[in-house]
Amino acid sequence: MKVLYLSKTSDIGPSSRYRIYQYVPYLEKNGIHCEIRPLFKKTYFRIIEIRNPILRVIFKALYCAYRFFVRLYDIRDVKRFNLVIIEHQIFPYLPSFLEHLVKKLNRNMVIEFDDAIYLTFMHRGKMEKLLKLSKGVIVGNDFLKNYALKFNTNVHVIPTVIDMDRYKPKIHYSKDKIVIGWIGLAYNMNYLKDLENVFRTLGRNYKISLKVISSKLPDIDGVELVLGKWDYGEEAKDLQSIDIGIMPLPDNEWSRGKCGLKVLQYMAAGIPSVSSPVGVNREIIKDGVNGFLAEGYEEWIRKLSILIENEDLRKKIGNNGRTTVDEKYSLKVWAPRTADLYKKMG
Repeated sequence: MKVLYLSKTSDIGPSSRYRIYQYVPYLEKNGIHCEIRPLFKKTYFRIIEIRNPILRVIFKALYCAYRFFVRLYDIRDVKRFNLVIIEHQIFPYLPSFLEHLVKKLNRNMVIEFDDAIYLTFMHRGKMEKLLKLSKGVIVGNDFLKNYALKFNTNVHVIPTVIDMDRYKPKIHYSKDKIVIGWIGLAYNMNYLKDLENVFRTLGRNYKISLKVISSKLPDIDGVELVLGKWDYGEEAKDLQSIDIGIMPLPDNEWSRGKCGLKVLQYMAAGIPSVSSPVGVNREIIKDGVNGFLAEGYEEWIRKLSILIENEDLRKKIGNNGRTTVDEKYSLKVWAPRTADLYKKMG
């Protein structure tokens, strides 16, 4: 079986990396040759971090124009594949004529998405058309499934999962200074800003630092900040250097569409976490057992303080979290199911 996966990014993008790239070795072993053709590569992420807004817009426009012609080249090959999976859409900023072309060339066209992108102004109407057009839909959680079912009856949930072979359990725990950690893309750092007062209060009461595994540090005063420059080959190792992971989110429809990658990474590494009770976080985390859920300033302070003060509890919750991921959200569990679904759809 041959599958063409038109991904949103190369493996530098977390969505594409966890939704398809990590599956490739298993798919190949099971007779599914998966060819991945990304829309945006490493250059795109460099461009969106350019500080000068005029230069950023110019370079982004030029790069997108170039990648549009690459996409046209990709489309001409779709007949050669048993199944064509499109991550989100073939090309943003444009109406759905490219997807209609793919559908004419290959009726086994599937849309996959793991964010509530239909909420954005440019994508709302387009996503409805794409879902109606597709043979099937793959989504990252039940919240997104409920939306997709309005336009397509053939909807399947594949959660974002972790390759447990990459994540070793945490062994060494800090006794003096506690490291609170966050991992993610720089444009999501506004979520950290919402906890600014929490970090300051904790910093007055305990010896803590905030480690950010990303491309840059957030603008937060009153707390010691440490940058762990993100690198795919080092991210699992970098997570071992933190004692408590955090995943703050606002409670809105966009956040409810997220798939909980951060908290799954913390749990896979045996690190206790505190997260907002939003979306799949409520499904993944059993409060006080394999992690903590916190809402509001006082609850964030209280639950982070409990973990800071109790090393044994950090170990216990970290171990429970790792077991949860291994049993429910691991690649070894979901790779066979994904391979079976691809065969069924193709």
